[in-house]
Amino acid sequence: MKGGIVIVTVFIVCFWVGLLLLLSGGFHGHGLAGHLHMGGGDAGGPGFVPILPLMVFVTVWGGTGYVLTRFSGMNMLAVVLICTVVALLLGCLMYAGLARVMTRYDSSMNEMDYEQAGQLGYISISAVDGAVGEMKYVLHGTMRSIGVRAETGQQLDKGDRVIILKVDKGMAAVTLFEREIEKL
Repeated sequence: MKGGIVIVTVFIVCFWVGLLLLLSGGFHGHGLAGHLHMGGGDAGGPGFVPILPLMVFVTVWGGTGYVLTRFSGMNMLAVVLICTVVALLLGCLMYAGLARVMTRYDSSMNEMDYEQAGQLGYISISAVDGAVGEMKYVLHGTMRSIGVRAETGQQLDKGDRVIILKVDKGMAAVTLFEREIEKL
């Protein structure tokens, strides 16, 4: 009988601690409902374990265990197995829901998406014979600008369409777009 009282106490404590932690997170906007960093990197997932599903697990495990020991005639092993399965299911559902919401608009940064070489743009500040000018181009829907240096003997007039060949120390080496078309 004493072992039954101990497990019922454990169920009650888990339920109330989990419930208080859940309410703490709800009232404060974050409270203790942060996340634990585990794994991550390029594993293809969110890279964290939110504390909220863990709190849901503890609360549901304690509540289900208490109700089953108090109002059913099942033995303790069956009660522990049932409340563990129920709590795991609800915790996993909570995690899946959170992961879906938190990663909905997340797009992983790919280095090739930000490659400037090959971008087509136009000269906004002209450059002649080794002088520095500026070009504007669009990358991911955003207008960007970069400094360009005219090669010796080269003239880059305002409005000329150019292609970035390479970028070195923030300065772009460009060629006129019309020259590249003529080569084809």
